[in-house]
Amino acid sequence: MGRVEDVAEVAATALLTEEQAAQRLGLSANRVRWLTVNGHLRRGVTPDRGVGGVTQESVERERVWRSDATALQRLRRGLSYAFTWLA
Repeated sequence: MGRVEDVAEVAATALLTEEQAAQRLGLSANRVRWLTVNGHLRRGVTPDRGVGGVTQESVERERVWRSDATALQRLRRGLSYAFTWLA
């Protein structure tokens, strides 16, 4: 399963809500949750744990991956989901 417990402490300005991340990536909020659960987007919180979301850095990394990924890379990622969730 994904690395759900992998949470970064970052400044509030470096966080996005799931809806903001979805808008930047052109995806639904549900797809953003799926990417987070599977470790492609990183959850973040402020040091006082008052604000949470996904990190802007991980959203930007995913945006670049989506624009540069070949069909084979996309297929490999899709298959990895199936094998991860079956195990």
